[in-house]
Amino acid sequence: MKAFIAGVVVAVVIAVGAGFILTAVAQPAYKSFATSETRVGNPGHNLVGPNW
Repeated sequence: MKAFIAGVVVAVVIAVGAGFILTAVAQPAYKSFATSETRVGNPGHNLVGPNW
């Protein structure tokens, strides 16, 4: 039982750590894919509307 609880705790810690790391490293698509072959413009603000 202790091994199972330890495994669950380790899985949660890894998931939370990965979430923070991926959030810190992530870039918007218009910055990531701005090469000479691909041009993705700045999408602007909320394109759906304020009541979405």
